[in-house]
Amino acid sequence: MFHTRFCLVAALAFVAAAGLAATEARAQERGRNPHLNAALYELVSARMELSQARDNWPPGNKERAMAAIDDAIRSLRTILAVKGEGVPNVERGADFYKRFNDHPRLRASLQELREARQELREARADFGNHKERAIDDIDIAIGHITMLMRR
Repeated sequence: MFHTRFCLVAALAFVAAAGLAATEARAQERGRNPHLNAALYELVSARMELSQARDNWPPGNKERAMAAIDDAIRSLRTILAVKGEGVPNVERGADFYKRFNDHPRLRASLQELREARQELREARADFGNHKERAIDDIDIAIGHITMLMRR
């Protein structure tokens, strides 16, 4: 009787440990693309900031930047979906954005887009044949956001 209970407890402990290890492995796998997650997070916020901006940019610049941001968001979501990652979990306090004088979300998105582009370039995976498209969309978004920031 004691031997049976001991074996049952040992088996349950083994199953629990295996489940914990699998959960940790999935969490590490999700965390393997920190700049892609951060870029997506910042782009979504930057898009909202840009849509509400009242700056007097040359005609069409804001609209082209919005379209480029939308394309980059779609590409990043696709890449992260291929990797099995969901909504990015990025925690940033208000202090993070204080270093930017104007349009903090747009400027933070520029920084993260550059890091995400590098992360994609260095990745061995092609993310279901979406890697080159994502790099192109990121490059275009960087160009349009940079143009807005130069005014």
